Amino acid sequence: MEEKNYSQDRAVQFPEGTVFESSEGSSSRFKDVRESVSDSLRTAATAIHDRLEEAGEQSHLTQYGQQASRWLNASADYVRDADLQKVRSDVQEQVRRNPGRSLLIAAAAGLIIGSLFRRR
Repeated sequence: MEEKNYSQDRAVQFPEGTVFESSEGSSSRFKDVRESVSDSLRTAATAIHDRLEEAGEQSHLTQYGQQASRWLNASADYVRDADLQKVRSDVQEQVRRNPGRSLLIAAAAGLIIGSLFRRR
């Protein structure tokens, strides 16, 4: 039986009309999404930080909350500064290196988004 090698580097082609298309319209859509996501991450970080200050106690949970707040702020900075071509190349590289994990993440994201739309 012939053994197949699935680990070859293959170019990932994104369909037309996706956020990774390099036209002017998609670039502006990407910028809008990027700013919205960044603002949401920063809002979540601020909410966590404010709740921790209200609680005023120092515990392990407080430390985890502070770390989560820092990670959310760092993520907001990354998203706000993200370049369309850099994001595209990062996604392509991750898919090449971890195709199985990429499929699982895409499936999980699809299930979450689908359940959110179904509830409306």
